[in-house]
Amino acid sequence: MKLNGSGARKLGSWIEAFVADTENTEAPIIYRQWSAIATIGAVLEQKVWLQTSSTLYPNLYVFLVGHPGVGKTRSIRAARNYAFEIPEFHLAPTSVTAASLVDALVDLKRTIIQPGLEALEYNTMMVTSDELGTFMAKYEDDFVALLCAFYDVDQYSQWRRGKELKIKIRRPQISMLCGSTPSNLMRFVPESAWDGGFMSRTFLIWSDDKTMVNIFESKPGGIDQRLVHDLRLINMLGGQFNATKDFQDLYQAWREADCHPAPQHPKLAHYNSRRSAHLLKLAMISAVDKDAGLLLTRADFDRAYAWLTAAENLMPDVFKAGASSMDAHAMDEIVHFIVTMDKGKGVHEQVINRFAMQHLPLNTIPKLIALMVGAGMIRQRAFDKSIGQGWYSVIGGASAPAPRTPPTQA
Repeated sequence: MKLNGSGARKLGSWIEAFVADTENTEAPIIYRQWSAIATIGAVLEQKVWLQTSSTLYPNLYVFLVGHPGVGKTRSIRAARNYAFEIPEFHLAPTSVTAASLVDALVDLKRTIIQPGLEALEYNTMMVTSDELGTFMAKYEDDFVALLCAFYDVDQYSQWRRGKELKIKIRRPQISMLCGSTPSNLMRFVPESAWDGGFMSRTFLIWSDDKTMVNIFESKPGGIDQRLVHDLRLINMLGGQFNATKDFQDLYQAWREADCHPAPQHPKLAHYNSRRSAHLLKLAMISAVDKDAGLLLTRADFDRAYAWLTAAENLMPDVFKAGASSMDAHAMDEIVHFIVTMDKGKGVHEQVINRFAMQHLPLNTIPKLIALMVGAGMIRQRAFDKSIGQGWYSVIGGASAPAPRTPPTQA
């Protein structure tokens, strides 16, 4: 494949056109915008780059996070439909293990001929999963380490003794566009992982906006050939980015100001360390989106900065919604369990704790039980001082009056 990216674009901005084209999906604008941003970053593959202290490519990891029915799936599928139209562009399998991810990437070798340069060889693919948990069943350290390496385009090698096979990928790369509910994300990512490299490489795009269109007046869904045409031209671009002095001055001043303003949520502390690289990736995407060539300008800094900060302003809501969703779900399950188990004398706290451990960390359960009592959801029927635990019933449920002495329930 030869690169030149020549040909007249049909649209002023691919991202803005995609957002307009997907209006009938009833998905929030920020989902559709970031789906488009992630798609451009993916189809650029390793054909374009920015040389700083290291080589930086525009691939992104983007998670659309929101409650069910907000529009995550519709946004991701729309982006996937356009990526599918790119010749020889590779989409990842729906569900993988660490080993099958490597096997899939090994088979996706690309050879690019650039005028005046040596042939470029690399392996790349894009993950487009409606639900993160479908793509990666659970958070595993070896799997996550692979994703970090493939984000950075770091060479990978592995020796499989059982198969007597040595795997070597010189330039592996992955882009990700996945969806998740906040509660599933909080369950999927262990507390310690927020200090790791994977989540610091990931944009969390939050929305709880439910949009509505007149389904009888909205245009039917489908592929807009103008978007296909321009995305193919973007896919054919190749070469190194340069930056104008204006861009360099703005970027340097922002870094010297410690990239202010930065998210303050403690789970985003390590994400903050990568914000300067995130902005450069977004600036590259901005430049090619509006057919400005491989030159980063003041306009690209401003646009990338606007995208970055708009997403970051909403990121803390992911953790708030995730925690409240998990607690609300756990409380509903505990109430149902108590109603089911209560034979008229209440349910022993030990029994409740064992059940609650299936939904929550052990150290959070006493606080949640106290919260449920304070909220009038359950009541303590009796208390045994010798063990420091009691028996509980659901308020309003059918149960006998509280006994004068603790019952003998196990």
